Amino acid sequence: MKNLSNWSLILGKKGLMRVSNLLANTYIKEGKNITADKVNKVLAFSDIKITQNMLDKILSRPRIKFSNLDSDTIRSPKFLESIGTIRGKLQVPGVYIWRHLSSNDMYVGSSSMLARRLIGYFNNTHKNTGKLIPLIKKEGISAFNLEVIPLTEDYVINQELSLEQYFLLHSKFNLNVIKVVNDFSGARSKPLYMYTKDFAELIYSSHIQEDFIFKLRIHHTIFTKSLNTGAIYLGKYVFTDKPVIGAKESNMSEEEINILLDKDKLEENNIKGISRKILIKNINNNEVKSFDSISSCLVYLNSIAPSNKSTLYRYIKSQKPYNGFICQWQSEPISLVKDKAIEVNVTNILNGDTVNYTSFRKAALSFAPENITTGSTLKALAEKGELFKGKYKITIISKDNK
Repeated sequence: MKNLSNWSLILGKKGLMRVSNLLANTYIKEGKNITADKVNKVLAFSDIKITQNMLDKILSRPRIKFSNLDSDTIRSPKFLESIGTIRGKLQVPGVYIWRHLSSNDMYVGSSSMLARRLIGYFNNTHKNTGKLIPLIKKEGISAFNLEVIPLTEDYVINQELSLEQYFLLHSKFNLNVIKVVNDFSGARSKPLYMYTKDFAELIYSSHIQEDFIFKLRIHHTIFTKSLNTGAIYLGKYVFTDKPVIGAKESNMSEEEINILLDKDKLEENNIKGISRKILIKNINNNEVKSFDSISSCLVYLNSIAPSNKSTLYRYIKSQKPYNGFICQWQSEPISLVKDKAIEVNVTNILNGDTVNYTSFRKAALSFAPENITTGSTLKALAEKGELFKGKYKITIISKDNK
């Protein structure tokens, strides 16, 4: 296994995993001391490694033990302080060990998000597979004790998998059906890499895409779009599902990466804010004025009434009149006026009948079910002076001008 690239070409991934399973079963049957070297050989197909020094250091740490388990365990101060919650800002990686009280049978698992995984056991949301889950469903969570090894100190990506594999090579973990960590063969096996846009530096990577969502707070639609189209994130980063040979690897921690991304997001928002022009329309006379920035717009609005930036942003979003104006970004079509500031007359030109409505939406609903239309369609026809269905004239009347 020393030349992994050659073995990869000869055996392929599935072949390498078969070799890993043979090695794992051999080490378990031997019953000898499990070393970091043996763990690394079993995980050779995944290119995950751990040093003997780090393995010894982790194994010597105190473990968090939970007994007398029930549904309240996951809400206890001890659990919340050491493991956290599913939606917590910081997700704790680590390894967990279940011990069946009556038989002393054991199960080991790991997760980069311990809270999410463990709470699933207590809430019975995991699939009913293997030996452990059916036993929990049959006898209840109270039939077990739980030990947890959080990996918050000196943590590196996928360290929990190396530690889980160490325990799996011991025969006492007889509730585990699979003896090689299977995060890479299951549905969660979705490697993802984030590089600078020139592919010169690898910023972050994980064999589990969920790490980008929960640890870096990057929405899945962002990296999915980048994977499909090559779109650049924040003007600086791209995502791939394969490693780029020759790229420099960043030594930043997850905390440092989050700080960097927060700074990049702020810079991008500032750039957008400076470059976007603003249109404002007087709701009384429909006069439109254009401003190069939100600051210059505020200077004008303050000459009419006290105004401020945060309030203006809210009114741009809500499209409510602000100091007598409808305010919008120039890139968006500006409304004639808000519906509640106008009345809509619908006149049948064949017989002269006119009906008054208080909004375009209500006018549109009056044509259903024979003729289906929308308020925006009627508004467009009114602005163009065109007839709806060749016989209905739509007229906008400002309430202030009545």
